Amino acid sequence: IAAALVKGFGAWTIVIAILYYVFSALLSFVPVMILNDLVRYFEAGASPENHDTFVPPWVEVAGLGVFPILISALQTRHQTIMAHCAVFVRTAVSTLLYRKSLRVSSAGRAKTSTGQIVNMMSNDTTQLQRFLQFGGMTFVAPLQIIISLYLIYRQVGNATWVGVGFMIFLMPINVVVFGVVSKMRRKVLKYSDLRVKMMNEILSGIRIIKFYAWERPFGKEVGKLRQKELDALTKLAYVSAVGFSLILLSAPIIQPILVFMAYVNIQDEPLDAATAFTTVALFNIM
Repeated sequence: IAAALVKGFGAWTIVIAILYYVFSALLSFVPVMILNDLVRYFEAGASPENHDTFVPPWVEVAGLGVFPILISALQTRHQTIMAHCAVFVRTAVSTLLYRKSLRVSSAGRAKTSTGQIVNMMSNDTTQLQRFLQFGGMTFVAPLQIIISLYLIYRQVGNATWVGVGFMIFLMPINVVVFGVVSKMRRKVLKYSDLRVKMMNEILSGIRIIKFYAWERPFGKEVGKLRQKELDALTKLAYVSAVGFSLILLSAPIIQPILVFMAYVNIQDEPLDAATAFTTVALFNIM
């Protein structure tokens, strides 16, 4: 199925989209290097004898405005292509599921509920769409991490390994958080299946329910399932918010602090502004 979807959308189109993101990721290091060069230039007292910039300072200042625009243009083009690809894949998979549901055998119908089919056509295809929209980050992230670590090592030396150790420390926490999120997501889908199944049964037998005035009992049953689904969604939202804030938001703040503490203790040279700003910028990219 994956090969057919890639062939249907166009393999070269996906490759070009990934190349757009790779070029934008590589160009994102250029403003950081320009910032490092400019800060060292101004720290030296703006004297050409003390520090020579790669190009005239006014060109580097202009580059700080030009390169982010170029990076944004490349990333926007990548996101546009991948958004089209994601919608194409979601529509194609939904169509395949619909065709299969029309041709499924009696034994298959007995094993599969309507709620499961509805969830596959809505939730599962949405997950495919989200994965494709952010798939470029998955391919480029290792390259960004390696280049960032190399440039950070050039700035702070062996203090870089403190940051690497902190990243390794976060890996088990990352695994636990994503494991809990995955379990809760499956629980939400379970309650969604039950709710949709019950609603289909109610709608199928609505005449009997109205004839015997069973609206309130069945309404309470649907409300109980919906409440369980909402409770599972609330827990999923809290765990996702706390876990992702702990990993994605706190790590770029704590990591440079630990690296700078190690740098001050093990290096003979003082921590200057150029090293600090460049290191923080590289950690933000990573």
